[in-house]
Amino acid sequence: MSASSLSQASAGRFRWALAIGVILPITFVMSLDRTVIVVAAPTIQKEYGFSLVQMSLILTSFSWTYAFLQVPAGWLAERIGPRRALYWANALWSLLTAATPLGFSITSFVGIRMLLGAGQAADWPASILALKRWFPRQERSGANSVLLGGLYLGPIVAAPLTVAIIAAFGWRAAFYLCGLLGLLLGFVWWNSFRDDPDTHPRVSAAEAALIAAGQTAEPRPARGAFVRSLGNVRFWAIGLQYFCLILIQSFFTAWLPTYLVQVRHFKLASLGYGASLPWVALFIMVFVTGRLSDMVLRRTGSVWAARVPFAIGGFIVSAAALIAASRTPSIPLMMTLLCVSLGAIGLVQVSIWSACQDLGRGATGIVSGWTNFLGNASGFVGPTLTAILVEQLGGWRGAITLVTLAGLLGAVLWLFVHPERPLETLDA
Repeated sequence: MSASSLSQASAGRFRWALAIGVILPITFVMSLDRTVIVVAAPTIQKEYGFSLVQMSLILTSFSWTYAFLQVPAGWLAERIGPRRALYWANALWSLLTAATPLGFSITSFVGIRMLLGAGQAADWPASILALKRWFPRQERSGANSVLLGGLYLGPIVAAPLTVAIIAAFGWRAAFYLCGLLGLLLGFVWWNSFRDDPDTHPRVSAAEAALIAAGQTAEPRPARGAFVRSLGNVRFWAIGLQYFCLILIQSFFTAWLPTYLVQVRHFKLASLGYGASLPWVALFIMVFVTGRLSDMVLRRTGSVWAARVPFAIGGFIVSAAALIAASRTPSIPLMMTLLCVSLGAIGLVQVSIWSACQDLGRGATGIVSGWTNFLGNASGFVGPTLTAILVEQLGGWRGAITLVTLAGLLGAVLWLFVHPERPLETLDA
């Protein structure tokens, strides 16, 4: 064992207990809060007599406020600290989740969902900022993989869990239980997290010193830093590559079940397995990537080597595997390629949020908020663009090929990110 490994082991690991025991569950429950209405949608639609268009409006209204408040939420997390930002955001979105059954019309349901999106907007930039403050640079990819693991655990278990609750207690109970669980986790967060690791009673002096040694001197973001950064090529590169990534990922998020049923003729009994298996691959790969990226950084000392090759490789493999999956007649091979495609996205996801921390330094909340804003904007565009291309091209094969060409653009954009050089436009 190396000297650095020995020093890390002897310093204590409360930071990892905090990430795994608190941040991961909060992110998972946030994912549940987003998923429960999707599962309950057919029941709600039938009970209130909503049309398909009205139900679609309810389901997507969350994303409007969530996306457009990403940058302000990132700025707020920087100003008041991730502890307060995440606590109050969690309280707001948990209460609104529990309040969802109070909806009685299309307007009230849309209003509640828009407020829910506003509440959840601070979660991601605040969580990325919290991990940055609590982990030395050489461990941040692994820490970010824990956060991503909580997010991707949602699509694996949320649907069957929500179905079981609805079947036993009704659709309203699912919202009440998710809201209550969120409030309880918020209480745990407030009592277990501090903005400065050095002030936490459970953090040893050795662990605090290890964390501090892995931080860099970081000036506070200057007034007008976000506006000035809009003229920076690298600021756009980190955001636009995420836009490209979500164009690919949105196929799995929005259209995979439809594709499996309509094109590959999956039956309902096997649909759950087919739709969830690629997410298992992604869940595993974010942890593998986090460990490998941190290992590369420790051995080479190069931020570029620990971020950029993983991201470029992930983009290319994901796009190529998805195109190949759409063209093979073999169902087992198709499922294998779909797992490879979504799993490769894990290589990019871990690299993205580590790069946001590298680029942003004292303005990590702003950079992560900007990146997540463009990613969620792509979440609007991707499913709609795919549907239009399917109609215009008369099938899924050409549509998937055109959408996944975004992977090549994303790979090229990473050549302009340069995470080893912080964004000077953000400095005071």
